[in-house]
Amino acid sequence: MAEEEAAAAGASEGAVATEAPGTEAPETATPELEAGSPSGLALVHHAPEHTHPSPAKYVGIAILLAVITAVEVALYYITMPEWLVVTFLMVLAFMKFVLVGAFFMHLKFDSPMLRRLFITGIILAGVVYFVALLTLRVLI
Repeated sequence: MAEEEAAAAGASEGAVATEAPGTEAPETATPELEAGSPSGLALVHHAPEHTHPSPAKYVGIAILLAVITAVEVALYYITMPEWLVVTFLMVLAFMKFVLVGAFFMHLKFDSPMLRRLFITGIILAGVVYFVALLTLRVLI
């Protein structure tokens, strides 16, 4: 009876029947979840050298975003052709998007595949928005 309890305890600890009691099988990660894998299939985890920026860096980025937003508001009150205002606002919005995506969404530290996927999506959205602006005769 005691031997059966010991065997059951060993099985619940992850031991395999062919292994000696007290030894565990080595843990292997699936390649598609391993960060920085040479196969390029890293999807989930950050690269091993990933370190988060300091709080001072985040505050600096937030201040820069606030300054860019202030410039956007100021551009609205400056007398310029509408297409030029829209162009400046688009450039500034893209700059803010890159900062937020890179640091606050941690894309700067993610795997290259996720970055490419995200960049492809934003390029597609930019093209659709540009076509919409042309259709509405904002940029003409």
